[in-house]
Amino acid sequence: MKKIDPDEFIKSDKPEEVIVGILAGKFKDKPKIIERVKKRIVEIVKNEKEIAKYIDSISFLAGLFDVKIELKPMPIQVDIKKTFLYKWGKQEGLKEGISGIIQVKFGSQRAKQIGKILDKIDDIKRLEKIKTEAIRAKTWEDFIKFIQNSNSKKKQI
Repeated sequence: MKKIDPDEFIKSDKPEEVIVGILAGKFKDKPKIIERVKKRIVEIVKNEKEIAKYIDSISFLAGLFDVKIELKPMPIQVDIKKTFLYKWGKQEGLKEGISGIIQVKFGSQRAKQIGKILDKIDDIKRLEKIKTEAIRAKTWEDFIKFIQNSNSKKKQI
């Protein structure tokens, strides 16, 4: 890929092909290539949700080459809270917070138990409710009852 000119991809009108341009070209040119890809995506994609999706892909690929991307110079504004990476980070932060609360209140063994349960949850609102209940719960049994009840309610829906 380093022998292929990134412009072969960047000049495309298909966003997916433009993004592949990041993989082409020499390693030392990656920051410039990524900047050009970012500008081209904004030129050809008009829907903000779609742009956010492509920015996620660009961010991921930039990370592979240890290149940080800035969103400020873009001619449009992207709500970072709508991107996959933001949502994933928030979920992981909530899970760590819940595990930390459980560890302090009920011990590290219980934190490991709850960690396995939390790994299966990707609903931010549900995680926020679990965090609140972790703070409120007086006993491990109370907390587990809450988790079991919230699991059975989810299955009924």
